Amino acid sequence: MSAITRARFLRGDWGARPVSPSPDALARISGLCLAFRAVHCRSCLEACEAEAIRFLPRLGGISTPTIVDYDCTGCGECRDVCPARAITLVSRTGEKQ
Repeated sequence: MSAITRARFLRGDWGARPVSPSPDALARISGLCLAFRAVHCRSCLEACEAEAIRFLPRLGGISTPTIVDYDCTGCGECRDVCPARAITLVSRTGEKQ
């Protein structure tokens, strides 16, 4: 039996494809993120099984996301659910994947 992530379960993605975290990859959030444009969105937070995404409160504004590198598994679940396509995976050395 293959494990299914919470995010895939909620999307109804019952396929047998396993989520294989990449120890070499890290997620990065760009300025396209809806939270940076004053829109409340936490899709990436809900999809992150490793709890590597944290939302930092801003006085008088919407909380903005940040990624804790040492918690990020590089699975890409956050990238897949982002409605603004603001998340990319980069290698731990900084190259885009």
